[in-house]
Amino acid sequence: MKKTFTAVFFWVLLLAAAYYVFWGRHLYRITAYCNCPICINEPRYRDGKFASGKKIYWGGVASDPSLRFGSKVELVPLWPSDWNGVIRFLKGRTSFTVEDRGGKIKGKAIDIFIPDSRGGHKQARKWGVRWMRIKVNGVFAP
Repeated sequence: MKKTFTAVFFWVLLLAAAYYVFWGRHLYRITAYCNCPICINEPRYRDGKFASGKKIYWGGVASDPSLRFGSKVELVPLWPSDWNGVIRFLKGRTSFTVEDRGGKIKGKAIDIFIPDSRGGHKQARKWGVRWMRIKVNGVFAP
């Protein structure tokens, strides 16, 4: 019995290490925001435009300055809970365009804009924080 437990523990540990090496270290923090005073706390930025100058629309995301405006970002969900979130809160949409910046968005982070027509703040809060791989312009982001 103890030998079986040790073998199972070893394989679980090995799989966890493999997951981290091939997938986990490349995960991005995916959050959501809307145009309300809670999500955008600076009144001057609640003008109905993204930082790129375009009018706000469903499909724009905020990112770190390392991703240029206009870059195509695709979410790559792995776990069933991630797929469930994409289907439930984003209506199956996985492709977005970088149009905005955020003062607190640093490094491997993406913030999806959810307009009021899609549920706004309520949906953004339900989305919460998820960790996923992304593709930028069709290539997996490091």
